[in-house]
Amino acid sequence: MTGLRLNVFFRQAYESAWEYRGILISLSLMFALTVYRTIIYPLYISPLRHIPGPPLFETPAWYNPFAWVTVPIKGQFPAIIKGEAGIPQRAWLKQYGGEKGVVRVVGPLGIERLMFLSPEACESVLVKEWTEYPRSLREEIDMYHGAISSLMRVLTGQIISARNPDDGVVLPMYEWMSKVTLDIICNTAFAYDSNSLHDPHNELADTYEKIIALQNGPNSAWLIALVSTPGFMWYMRSSLAWRTRKLLAMLPIIWQVATVIESMYKIRQISKRMLEQKLRESHVTEMEQERKKDIMSLLVRARKETLESEPTGYSLSDEAMVDQVLTFLGAGHETTASGLAWTLYLLAVNKEAQDKLRAEVTPVLAANPKPEYRTLKELQWLDCVVMESLRILPPVPMTFRKAGKADYLDGVYVLAGTILYIPIRVINTWQAIWGSDAEEFHPECWLNLPKSYHSQYSLMSFIVGPHACIGKTMAIIEMKTVLASLIANFEFDLAYEGHDPETDSDDHNETEG
Repeated sequence: MTGLRLNVFFRQAYESAWEYRGILISLSLMFALTVYRTIIYPLYISPLRHIPGPPLFETPAWYNPFAWVTVPIKGQFPAIIKGEAGIPQRAWLKQYGGEKGVVRVVGPLGIERLMFLSPEACESVLVKEWTEYPRSLREEIDMYHGAISSLMRVLTGQIISARNPDDGVVLPMYEWMSKVTLDIICNTAFAYDSNSLHDPHNELADTYEKIIALQNGPNSAWLIALVSTPGFMWYMRSSLAWRTRKLLAMLPIIWQVATVIESMYKIRQISKRMLEQKLRESHVTEMEQERKKDIMSLLVRARKETLESEPTGYSLSDEAMVDQVLTFLGAGHETTASGLAWTLYLLAVNKEAQDKLRAEVTPVLAANPKPEYRTLKELQWLDCVVMESLRILPPVPMTFRKAGKADYLDGVYVLAGTILYIPIRVINTWQAIWGSDAEEFHPECWLNLPKSYHSQYSLMSFIVGPHACIGKTMAIIEMKTVLASLIANFEFDLAYEGHDPETDSDDHNETEG
């Protein structure tokens, strides 16, 4: 009787399996492909398997069988999510990098990434053969001073209105740095008055605040993973993203993507309005056009002159011009704000460096509250502080390239399609270049650079080569201009003993007038 029941059971199981054979075959193939991509290939087949690096994945607890299924898929992604930007890579360099600083890391879905630090490898990837590794000034500073003066008045007003102004007041300095840099870039690049320092409901400022509120280690790691997913960037640029944003908002983990889509849509609409205004202004008299010195007016004027002289020649389309607006807004706003906020934090920790900077800038600003480019450029300690801050805590801690062809880098044969880390923060604090205290804030090191320092490849905060940041000079002089006024007018301290913005959710400094 038992044998008969087993026979019926197996027959029913066979019939069910045959009925759903298509699904079962698909699931089996998917499982086999996952095992191959996440374990077999990186462990036994990949030509990069002999390069030192962290293990394929973190070993899970023995009592969690589900984790043993998921950890190979995640690779070292959990370590990147949990860690501060650039810190896991720095730890891997110390443990596995050796003298040349070559490390292999396996990310989600078995995707291999290589990390190179030597000047020779960086030169090959970023300068010599940059087309095979594609990317997935003197500026007029008069326009800076209006926004900076507004910032000084706002901060002074908040201190004076405090119950005990002599005791100082705790202010969210990153928030204020974000506002002043947004006003500066909008005025300098587009002659657009965002007025975010005084108008908290400004459309552009409000939209950027929503994006900035999402910025943290885990979200950045998830964004990198999504960008690495085939088709994701096409989706983000398509109208489909806008139509499906509400659906994304209901999904766990990736609901933030909906916020990014909505915010980028609004910013693009504002950018289009800016461009339309500039196109209308391009029809005014030549003398009136010459008075406009903002970057977008210069681009529009250059395009108009090109079309008039060479009607069939190349010129930027309206869509490309809007992309330029978005690039200036994104690259010239948040990164500078982040650099300023971290510089204030480092000076709050190192009061001696802050006092020395105050002694340097105070007499200069007393003589001229709106110092010129050359004056700021010649302030030696100000330059040391800004460059050291950008070295220790670069606003963009890493970037990536993808090998367009098979080639040798530092003696390693790299296959076409391999993802290459450009670990900016790790390179900036590499002990082989900067010494045993490379991870500490020492502005004085810029007065006597180490012999191993390379002028292009030892400080990578702005990258090098054709894809280097075109706004490097503008960003540095903007940081110097804002920082000089802040330090000359206020004293900065930590909001409380043990304050660490790397672990705390808010970035606050205590400010005293």
